[in-house]
Amino acid sequence: MSLKIFVSYAKEDRDLALKYYDLLIQDGTSPWMDVKHLLPGQNWEAEIDRAFSDANVVVLLLSKQSVNKRGFVQREANDAIERLRYKQPTDIYVIPLLLEPCEVPSHIAGRLQYVDLSTAGAWEQVQASLKLAAEQQSIELARGLDAGPFRVFTEKFEEQWQGAPGHDIKIEYPRFESASLSDIAKELTFFFAGRAAKTLIESRQKPWDQSPDIYPEIDGFSAMNGRWDGFGVVHATTQLLSLTYEVGWYSAGAAHPNSHFETFNFAIQDQLHILSLEDFFKDGPEAIKRISELCIAALCRECWIRMGQKPDDDQMKWFQSGAGPNAENFAAFTVSVDHFTFLFAPYQVSAYAMGRWSVDVSFYDLLDALQANGLQLLAAPSHE
Repeated sequence: MSLKIFVSYAKEDRDLALKYYDLLIQDGTSPWMDVKHLLPGQNWEAEIDRAFSDANVVVLLLSKQSVNKRGFVQREANDAIERLRYKQPTDIYVIPLLLEPCEVPSHIAGRLQYVDLSTAGAWEQVQASLKLAAEQQSIELARGLDAGPFRVFTEKFEEQWQGAPGHDIKIEYPRFESASLSDIAKELTFFFAGRAAKTLIESRQKPWDQSPDIYPEIDGFSAMNGRWDGFGVVHATTQLLSLTYEVGWYSAGAAHPNSHFETFNFAIQDQLHILSLEDFFKDGPEAIKRISELCIAALCRECWIRMGQKPDDDQMKWFQSGAGPNAENFAAFTVSVDHFTFLFAPYQVSAYAMGRWSVDVSFYDLLDALQANGLQLLAAPSHE
């Protein structure tokens, strides 16, 4: 397979970024840079988001300019680190490269090995990482991913239609196989294939509802609406499955694209049962209050890690609104062996440029609120 690589860089570093873009092409990969791939008339932010979502690997080109600059580079770095939670622990997905000596942000340095490109043999290290990433992803495509009792394969629906506006849609969905839970695997596949088909149909532009005067064809390209859905299996046992979708979308004429999360949590007890957050707790409203307190505190810490400063008054208002004690704020959640993860889309707890956020809340911190012998126990390895 030709490895698709998203190259994230600050515009001040464009000339150096182009040098490494050319090296990536020489190495047989398929890198993507905005200055190389954007066409006249395209929604540039939407195309960047789509390329980022579609990439097999994200290369972060770090410099004094990029690490100290708020905006899209920081957002791309934050989102790339957030996506690591849906990858296999050994997968190579984010590769930080130093264009010059600089202070690497702690949320990157604390998770990933980085390479200083000014040192001898640095590019050979990068080539080795990319080779391993390509091998890993080729194996995963051919053999699927192991998730508890399941083997999970990625299927997708893709459709393009040139209209005024047209659409460009890619909806991935999981196909499950299991020797021990074959009926459950079939039902899960039907469920997510059905979601994908429904989403595809709902996202199509209507041929009788076109506006060529507003969206004229420009150099062979028509303004388009787009949607792209990618999934990640978070945790799986013989009695529980937790999966999340990251949904990106844009509309012709919109200022920029947006994204949100859809999460699916199932109890497996002879049959599939969809779990809500309230199912885990004795008193839903009281549990939400506690979760809100824990999430706001964690978001403040994350703000310190990302920005090197405590949240100001405006940012605290974002946190208190988007993570306040309202059940709707915590609708996007996943379940792991010992904690919940709450996902916050752009605009929910911060400005768009800050990207996505997530908070892990330990079962331990919710012991008084959880049901006795409750559903969280289905996530434990002892139940496999």
